[in-house]
Amino acid sequence: MTDKLISNLLTLLGAVLLAAVVPRESAAQGTPSARAADSMAEFCRKGQAEYPGGIARMHPSFKFNICWWLEDAGIEPSTFDDVVGTLPQHAGPLEPTWQATFSKAAQMHLEQARAAEERGDNASASAAYKKAAFYLRMNRLPKQIPAADLQATERAYAVLGKPLQRIAFKSGEKEFVGYFRALPRQGGSNQKPPVLVILGGLDNLKTEMIRHSDYFMGRGFATLIVENPDTGENQLGFRPESSAMLDTIADYIKTRSDLDTSRVAVYGWSMGGYLGTLGGLRNDLYRAIVNIGGPSDASFGQVHCEKAPAWIVAPYTVFANMNPRTTPRQTMCEYYEAFQLSRQLKMPTAAQLRKPILMVNGAREDLVSRDEPTALAALGFNVTQLVFGDDGHTAESNMREHFEFTANWLMRRLKTGN
Repeated sequence: MTDKLISNLLTLLGAVLLAAVVPRESAAQGTPSARAADSMAEFCRKGQAEYPGGIARMHPSFKFNICWWLEDAGIEPSTFDDVVGTLPQHAGPLEPTWQATFSKAAQMHLEQARAAEERGDNASASAAYKKAAFYLRMNRLPKQIPAADLQATERAYAVLGKPLQRIAFKSGEKEFVGYFRALPRQGGSNQKPPVLVILGGLDNLKTEMIRHSDYFMGRGFATLIVENPDTGENQLGFRPESSAMLDTIADYIKTRSDLDTSRVAVYGWSMGGYLGTLGGLRNDLYRAIVNIGGPSDASFGQVHCEKAPAWIVAPYTVFANMNPRTTPRQTMCEYYEAFQLSRQLKMPTAAQLRKPILMVNGAREDLVSRDEPTALAALGFNVTQLVFGDDGHTAESNMREHFEFTANWLMRRLKTGN
């Protein structure tokens, strides 16, 4: 992707979120404006309401992540408000003032982390590295490798003696990198842990899925976190055939004598739910699939595509290597029709139809079709549905509740204790 196209995307997203006028024929048609929260603190209290004005030009994936990013980094929303408050009113991620503002905050925490390391205070060093990683993340751009964010996050765990084990994979001629994590065996136990492969959403880094990994590790799973294609350290292109990366991961898991290869599942968050569902169905090693708010079939159909919110249509268009300013929405919709599960698996096998799939979302979902579970069930797939009536995309405000439900569901399907 060229810098010019990235610039067009970010400018466009800012315009959409600020309710500016965009060309009627473009893929990113305008959406009705809504009152923004007065601060990030208010935004997070509301449970993903509307962007505060100061960050309205951020990449849209931030909207569904930033509150728990702050929580994981140990940063109070009000502290973030103070940093954002120094930005000019309409500053965007491509502008030097934006980059300088968040770089300054990150550098302050990096210096604190290094000083803490020197005096042997590893807990304080880790906490400071996590804060630095958060502010470095604010400067990243779509489809660019965020080296500084990754390095700070990896250092945060390394100083505690809990390194994120980097595993390099290759699928065809393309490479991708994952984090393997497992708890030490308790009391000399010979029991091998089940494995959960975790994929993030569109433009989610693997560092952003560590919270998920932490929970499932606490329930006895070894975890392997990877990014979606065209994101972070994943060189694969974002298209259905890239689900072959799940085959590469499966081959790796089979080589690990310390893992229970009879109890392997895949967990996909948002767009990762699509690739996890497709790849998990295609490979027999995966015994169960969890799709948290991800598209699969109905979302890629014309009916939903034509009414999807403009601010998510724009990045969809970019990940299809199209220009969101000039590409007609209909063209983008036609491109994604080929992603439908019913087109990718035209004649599902009996084993694929039996494989358990858990689909979790909020009743106020507006990014993917609310008909996804029904659509997959109508195709004959074995679907369990969990819906939170007071929540939206990925049921994020009820994350802890659906973590617990998901872990219990997986343990039953994989026939594991704990």
